[in-house]
Parts: sequence; C-alpha cells; structure tokens
Amino acid sequence: MTAATRLPRNRPAPPAARGWEQRLLAAMAYPANLALVGVAALILALPVVTILPASVAAARALRLWLQDGETAVFTATFREFGATWRRTLPLGVASVAVVLLLLVDSVFLGQQLSAAGAGASPVALVLAAATVPVALAVTLLLLALPVAAARSRDGTRRQWLLEAGYLIARRPVQALLMLAIVVAFVLTCYLLPTLVPFFGLSLPVYLALVMLGRDTGGTPS
Repeated sequence: MTAATRLPRNRPAPPAARGWEQRLLAAMAYPANLALVGVAALILALPVVTILPASVAAARALRLWLQDGETAVFTATFREFGATWRRTLPLGVASVAVVLLLLVDSVFLGQQLSAAGAGASPVALVLAAATVPVALAVTLLLLALPVAAARSRDGTRRQWLLEAGYLIARRPVQALLMLAIVVAFVLTCYLLPTLVPFFGLSLPVYLALVMLGRDTGGTPS
C-alpha cells in the first residue's frame, strides 16, 4: 500500500456504521425530552393560574429543541417562563376563569337535563348545544396559543391571540384531528394518572407544535 492510499489510523467510523445508534439515540431523546419538559411545566403550573404560562414556556423550549437542537430542555422551560410570564399571566388568569365558567355551566346544564329527562326545557337544550362548540373553540385556542407564542417570540398578547386564531383557521382539519388526539390522551391519563407528571402538559403542546406550527412564518399583516 502506498502512502497516497494509506488510510489514517485514527479515522472516525463511517457514518453508516453509526447510523442505527444515532437513530436510536434520537428516538430515545423524544420521550426523554418530552418528560423533562412535562415535569418542568408541571412545577410551574402548580399555582393553577400559571397553567397557560407554563404551556407557553414548554412550547418555546420544545421549539428550541426541535429547530435549534437545544438539549437542555428542562432549564430552557424555566428560562422561557421567566421571559414570558408577565405577558402570559393575564391570559392564564383569564383562561382559568373561562374554563371554570364552562365547567360550572356544563355541570348545571347536565343536572338540569338529567333531572328533566324527556321533558327537558328547550332553553336548557339550546344552552347545552351552544356550550359544546364554545368549549371546543376555547380548547383549540388554548392549544394554539403556546404555538403562537413560540413562533412569535417578541409578540404581544393580542398578536398571540390573533396568530392562534390564524393557525386554527389555516389548518382546520389538522386542528380538529389534534383536538381528537388530545381528548384521547386526556382519557388515557384518566386511566393511567402516572402519565400526567411527565406528559400531561408537554405532549399536548408538542402535538400542537407539530400539527399547527410547522413553518416559521407569522401571522400575515
């Protein structure tokens, strides 16, 4: 063998020899990072009114991981929360109030309908029918808001709300599919509550990022 054709002694292994290892590590990183973000978001969401701000922080940390390769997702979630809580806390308080109002309304209407049976009041039926689309719209908006905050990092609350509505309107089929998956996940968490500390917040946020926020563009002006 000539010097021109001699191979270096300490050359790295060919990419093909390590491809399966890299793919395995990348696959393992997804549940691990989702769990780390989920735990961090759960800690931040303990005051209840910070559930939405924690979801926004989780979305921004996940987007940094997915797009920029940021692997310190646990600390990134806390860092993003510190950078956004002043803008997101009013939205968090309002979202908790709206959800509580919808829950109280749903329980009251459910009691009225179950007690009345076949002779239910038409007003109760109309209110019950109107509550369902309102609840679905609120749920979709709350899922899209963290995505909007992750896409438009320097946006205001108004800009995030507008972009969240734009994301839903732009991909209505994906939005409904995402909602169905999230509902199925919530039912799974009801059966397996041990999933909640690790994936209760991170998985819905991740699904919203993947299904609604694939590109990097913002709301059209």
